[in-house]
Amino acid sequence: MEENNFEHKKKEIKAKLLLLSKKPLKVSLIALLFFAFALRFYYFLRAGGQPLWWDEACYGSLAKNLIYHSWDNSDLIIHEAIIRPPLFPLFWSLLLRIGIPEIGIKFLLEFIPSFFSVIFIYLLVKELYGKKTALMSAFIFSVLWIHLFYIVRLMTNVPALVFLLASMYFFIKSVKSDLKLNLFSISLFLLSLSTLIRYPNGIFFFIYLIFLILHKKLFLNKLRFWIMGIIGIFPLIVFFIRNKIIYDNIFPVLIGGDVKPTEVGGEVVPFAYSILNYIPLYLKSTFFIFFLIGIIVMLLELFIGYDFIMKSRKLKNHLFVILTLVFFYSFFIFYTRVAEDRWLLPTSFAVCCLAGFGLNYSYNFIKKYNKIFAIFFVFAILFFGAYTQIKFATEIIDSRKTSYLQIKQGFEWIKENSPEESVLIGNGIQPYAVYYSGRPYLNFPSNESGKESISQANYLIYHSFTPQSEYFVEYLQENQDNWMPIKGYFFDEEQKQPALIIYQNTNFSF
Repeated sequence: MEENNFEHKKKEIKAKLLLLSKKPLKVSLIALLFFAFALRFYYFLRAGGQPLWWDEACYGSLAKNLIYHSWDNSDLIIHEAIIRPPLFPLFWSLLLRIGIPEIGIKFLLEFIPSFFSVIFIYLLVKELYGKKTALMSAFIFSVLWIHLFYIVRLMTNVPALVFLLASMYFFIKSVKSDLKLNLFSISLFLLSLSTLIRYPNGIFFFIYLIFLILHKKLFLNKLRFWIMGIIGIFPLIVFFIRNKIIYDNIFPVLIGGDVKPTEVGGEVVPFAYSILNYIPLYLKSTFFIFFLIGIIVMLLELFIGYDFIMKSRKLKNHLFVILTLVFFYSFFIFYTRVAEDRWLLPTSFAVCCLAGFGLNYSYNFIKKYNKIFAIFFVFAILFFGAYTQIKFATEIIDSRKTSYLQIKQGFEWIKENSPEESVLIGNGIQPYAVYYSGRPYLNFPSNESGKESISQANYLIYHSFTPQSEYFVEYLQENQDNWMPIKGYFFDEEQKQPALIIYQNTNFSF
């Protein structure tokens, strides 16, 4: 009887495998998702426990303050609460409340969103250009080094991206035929959440608006259109009302602020065309070649068929992809005029889609002459491109895996070895004092006039991660009797390059 059951199961498995063999695209998708998950899990195990950078510690400090409110009046919380979007620290604080450790928070807020981003890239590109281009684009995205690097960092880029990609997917679905207001509302809601995790993602509201106009689906005379739109942006409405109540400004970081991104030190900053270099930096040479093919083909087709853009779904899709790239890069080139690599992560959809489109275009061209060679060509490009991406990702992740380690060790030591009411003082210690030590802090004065505040602190921290003023160094040299070094952390094994030194105030008894 057991032997018969075993034979029956074998036949079932064989039948399923035979069925899958007849569906190569489905098998490829399953393999892609398994590969994307495994690759991310590998890096998560390799570097998931690394110390936090400044921005990470700032978000973590906001999250802890949402629970304890011990630093409400500190300059760190007041400043960071204005300039940083509120949703990410809110999510972080909710996980802290239920006892999730930092590694678990990183898994839930970074690893899981990163995997679902691969899925939404596939779904989105499939809606635009079909399964083959979607598979190629999703594979390129799955190995993109910039995305792999930030899944092991507790920062907003990765979680904001998954909401953005999901929003774009539902938006494209909503305008596919007649405007489906339910899907349209969902897309706006997801984009609102993405914007409240990373403010620049709000640029996509303008892209959606242009696309609705092109599709002639901006139904301003219909009440249901307005109702569903308001439901979609409800999180933003709540955010603006909250800001108005607290700051008397619906968006203090952008409206009426003193920050002028086009000026530094009173001088006008030139347009930052060099930001375009992030595209080849993201893709590396192998995939960048097909990005160029993809964008050239799309632009040529748009140019040749400009009279038919309003009628051709393919041309409208081309325009959508190009718009996402042009609008987002324009914001940083012409407005902020500065950018870091991670700031452009929302354009990874367009970048990978264009590369996938270019590769599929090349495949179809070669297939006319030899289908087997065309398949071999695609696999070879994907393999070599992935190798380059993974090699670079591994190098850059490993090179930064222990950065800020001494900061973490030092402030955690203070937490374990000092009374809770202990006051810390130093330059550039604010988020670490809050997040790692959970202690009140003072900022070290910039000159002699604030000298009296130094004596109020129990511990003084000197570190090499932030440039220290000449006055700080002079003060330490002149007040060695008042401050005793009790713990040190170094960059080198010989202990000749100090990374962080903790001094104890000799005038306090502990």
